[in-house]
Amino acid sequence: MSNTLLTISDITQEALMVLENNCVFADGVTKEYDDRFAVDGAKIGATINVRRPGRFIGTTGPNLNVEDFNETYVPVTLTTQFHVDVQFNTQDLTLSLDDYSKRVLKPAIAAIANKVDRDGLTMAKNNTANTVGTVGTLANAFSTYLTAGAYLDSEGTPKDGERRIYVEPFTSAALVDNLKGLFNPQANIGELYKKGLMGKEHGGMDWYMDQNVVNHAWAYGTSAVTVAVNQTSAGLATGWAASSTLTISNTGSCQLNPGDVIQIAGVYGVNPQNRQSYGKLRNFVVTTAMAAGGTSVTVSPAIIYGGQFQNVSNTPTATAAITVLGVAASAATQNTTAQNILCHKNAFTLATADLVVPSGVDFAGRASDKSSGLSIRVVKQYTINNDSIPTRLDVLYGWAPLYPELACRVTS
Repeated sequence: MSNTLLTISDITQEALMVLENNCVFADGVTKEYDDRFAVDGAKIGATINVRRPGRFIGTTGPNLNVEDFNETYVPVTLTTQFHVDVQFNTQDLTLSLDDYSKRVLKPAIAAIANKVDRDGLTMAKNNTANTVGTVGTLANAFSTYLTAGAYLDSEGTPKDGERRIYVEPFTSAALVDNLKGLFNPQANIGELYKKGLMGKEHGGMDWYMDQNVVNHAWAYGTSAVTVAVNQTSAGLATGWAASSTLTISNTGSCQLNPGDVIQIAGVYGVNPQNRQSYGKLRNFVVTTAMAAGGTSVTVSPAIIYGGQFQNVSNTPTATAAITVLGVAASAATQNTTAQNILCHKNAFTLATADLVVPSGVDFAGRASDKSSGLSIRVVKQYTINNDSIPTRLDVLYGWAPLYPELACRVTS
């Protein structure tokens, strides 16, 4: 039997399926809010505020003490329209769907999926403050990942089977070799040998090798950095904010870039429910670049030293020392290391939108799936000037940190 001409419905549905199967990091984050973007004609720059739940302190004793109900919001903006453009003729459209998917769709969709995943892991790296591991040392000790898990525990992350760790290929290889004899039952050890991967449910997390894990070029500079003044004005005694701006003393050459991590002497992280210090200095991630000699830096999370959303033990004191993680003396010795990511599903969010389907073309279609939170558009049009039939596959998406405290970087 001869093959029938493939329809736009065939192609778009297959394209969506291939995209879903190729998104590793994107598959493991929440996408519950995408239906608010799912309207015809979605444009780059569309923004929605995603609601975060409120928190309460509570009162001891019989007297009524009514607390305000404060919900917070995180903006998610559709910032990227990415597409792959190919060209084929009607003979290509007579292929079986399996052949067409293998020859045309899979290579094209692989590029899209890698772009989406890479952007997501870059966003995660630049917004995750908690960090474990030693800069310049391969993170192949299981205890390092258990410590990362302890940070998630201390930040109130649920233990509900939704924790995933994404490691770059060389770290993954070193882990498997280093830990291959430590796991029971035997079936799990077999998975390490057969697939060369850690697999699922080791140390309370599912393990994934992802070649899109990004590197980070750490800060460099020779000066000592300290808090310039008491930071009561930079922090919050109550309420919530996404970031704080610190006034600092930095008379030398130290410079910071988004993704750098700092700690402030005497400022400890607290559990979000009991508001007690868990014994570790609070990590802050730099969100805006600071040039050499700069005297202010914006960091996340915000310094919140009281109220329902308290996250630190106290506000920084004047002249408190600032430790810059991974700092090198100069650009020539700057450390660049892979940033493996452990996160709960709700740490980050991905939003995709239904792009408008144009009229007046040879064919156009769009496929969306609410369960995967993905949407892709395929448009084909004949061009008379060069007797060709170009086709483009488009996605429109945006990433945002939803609860970055539910994530931890493992530097390697």
